[in-house]
Parts: sequence; structure tokens; C-alpha cells
Amino acid sequence: MPKLEGEIYKYIKDGNLKGILDIGKNFKVHFLAQGEYNKNYVLEDSNKKYVFRLNTGSQIGISNQIEYEYRALKRLEESGYTPKVHYVDGGKKNLEYGVLIMDYLEGKPLNYRKDLSTAAEIFSGIHSLEVRRDDFDYLITENYIFSDRLKEAEDLLKKIWTSPLVDKKTKVFFEKYLSWCKGNAFMEKYFIENPWKAINNTEVNSHNFIIGPEKSYLIDWEKPVISDPCQDITQFLAPTTTLWKADTLLTENEIEYFYSAYEEKNPDKDIRERVRMYTPYLYLRALSWCAYAYIEYQDPEKAIKNQDTYKKICKYLEIDFMKKLLKEWVG
Repeated sequence: MPKLEGEIYKYIKDGNLKGILDIGKNFKVHFLAQGEYNKNYVLEDSNKKYVFRLNTGSQIGISNQIEYEYRALKRLEESGYTPKVHYVDGGKKNLEYGVLIMDYLEGKPLNYRKDLSTAAEIFSGIHSLEVRRDDFDYLITENYIFSDRLKEAEDLLKKIWTSPLVDKKTKVFFEKYLSWCKGNAFMEKYFIENPWKAINNTEVNSHNFIIGPEKSYLIDWEKPVISDPCQDITQFLAPTTTLWKADTLLTENEIEYFYSAYEEKNPDKDIRERVRMYTPYLYLRALSWCAYAYIEYQDPEKAIKNQDTYKKICKYLEIDFMKKLLKEWVG
């Protein structure tokens, strides 16, 4: 048995989690998948099956990352479109990582050609949850989505300006791009004067959906925020997302089909206009993260390295790719 799987097995036995999870003594643990900041294992016996999730870091710079994810998932359970959670441990005493245990969901990743209406149903179900007062007590809230993206980008790009790993053309491009975004940030006034608050996932690529035979879900709630739902919808439709795992570009007809399905539950909302305005700032987030991650991937001490992710990062940072993506705004 691999070392970490053995540690998980011991953690469950020593922590008396078999009773909490209602699993037998002959349970098994095996690797499932990993992301940039987590490792996931399947925990199962003959009757039950769970995801045992280990957190290795935080994308949003918080110390209680795994508890943050747990609380968000508990809150979202009433939507019916997220996994049910059973246990959390952020103490890191018996394992070096934060621990979250949730239901294992049967299904496949989203197929953009087949599952757009299902995605629209999931988004509508989650975004139509009324945001309660106590949600603001623990979930990050973004009221100034253009300014927030600018601050985020400036933080992510700090290392590129002096890094010999990033060429001059790329640095000049990001300087121009940041300048354009700063010059047009006044447009966020629209969102302030016409607020629409919902819990957003903020990581809505195709592999964060589980499309099941009877029910489908949105998973991986590492960095949810309370904000305008255009965050999720813009990201879901953007080429930087559709190309990420599925190498797909949506057609105008497919995008229209998605909007129509989404608007069935949100008929009085101006989601299209919100997406149109937010799009260049969504790209700023995506490309700035790629620049940050590119440098991070050169660090031999980085905990998790995914070669498919690295290849996509390099592709997105190609000057021709960025110019084509942003030709409507940056020129």
C-alpha cells in the first residue's frame, strides 16, 4: 500500500471514523485524482463510497481552507446540486493536510456538446438560492468585481516583472492589458447600482461537473464567493475554460442555447449584459493565474505538478493566443 494511502487508512481507524461514516472494518482506500491544491482518494466498503479529500494549499490565501470548503458545501446542500459532506478536520495533527470527507458521486465530466442544458439547470439551482445574512459572516464577498480582479491580477503578476523566466513580449502585453482594465474599471458601477448576489463556485470547468444517470452536480468548492453570478457564467462560457480540459470552443448557437435554458429560472435578470461587461476581467484572472502558475511550476518544491495543466498554461501564455482572445478590448 502506498505511504499516503496507509496514513489515511490509519487515520480513519485511529479516529474511529468507521462509526461516523457507517463503513465496515474491511474498507479500502485508493487514489482518485488530484488538483493543484488537493489530493482525492476513494474510501469504500461493500455498501458505502466516499471521497477522502486532502487539502495541500489555498488559492485564496486563507489558513482555514478545508473548513471554508466544508461550510460552503453544507450551505449548498439544500440546492441538491452539490455533494453531501460528512466530516472535516483542519487541525493537521494526525495528517499533514486538511481533511474533508464527502459522498462519492457517480457520473462523468460535462460534455459541452451534450450537457449545456444540464449545466444551465445546475447554475440556475445554485444561483437562485437566496443569500442569507449569516452567509456573509464566513463566505468571501465581492462587491467590486472589476476592482477585485485587478487587485488579484496585480498580486498574481508580482513575480513576472523581474523574473528571467518570462520574456519581454509577455511582460509588455500584461502591462498593456492591466492598463486597459484599470482605465475601464469605472464600468463596475453598473454592478453596484444593479446588484445581484449569489454563491459562485468560481472554478466551473467541465471536470468540476459530475453528470450522472439520474442526477448531476457541481463539485470542487475550494474558493466560493458571494458575488454577481456573471462570475460563474462568464467563466463557464469562456474559451479559457472550455479549452482547459475538453479542448472545446462553443459556437454562438450553443451559447444562445445555454442562455435560454439558464434564463428559464431567471427570466428577469440581465445575465447576458453582465457577462459581456465582465468578460475581459475574467480573462485577466485566467491569464494572470497562468503567468503566476508558470513561475510556480519551475519551483522543484511545488507539492503538486500536473503536466497537462502545465502544457495548457504554456499555450494560454502564447502571445498570439492572448491577442486573439482579447482583440475586442486590448487590440
